[in-house]
Amino acid sequence: MKTTQKRLNTVALLCLMLCVSAAANAASKFDGSTNLLCAAFDLTACVDGVTCAKGEARTFDMPEFLTVNFKKKSIHADYDGDKTADSPFKNFELTDNQLIIQGVENDHGWTMAISKKSGRMSVSAVGEEVSFTMFGACKAL
Repeated sequence: MKTTQKRLNTVALLCLMLCVSAAANAASKFDGSTNLLCAAFDLTACVDGVTCAKGEARTFDMPEFLTVNFKKKSIHADYDGDKTADSPFKNFELTDNQLIIQGVENDHGWTMAISKKSGRMSVSAVGEEVSFTMFGACKAL
């Protein structure tokens, strides 16, 4: 009986250690040390004085996938067809719970926040008369 209990305790301890190790490894992927592939799910676009519109990325001719390259400090987007775009970023910072990336492009400031725990992403971009929000998820490459 004591031997069986010892075995169960050992197995439980090993499982706990594996789970903790996997969670720590997953969180480390969202710390700026590994490039990311992010998918856009839902977008909202608002124009000053006009109602906001919601849809998928393709509804607004926006890319569905973004590649975050930390060495180049750039986000690369492939649109449908041959169109591509690169947006440099100057800053990324880790908080307790998120990886925050910020940049400026075409007179718009943008911020991308990625959960260190889940990889869920939200992006906001604002300009003089327009704003966009995007929700999605990222994974390490």
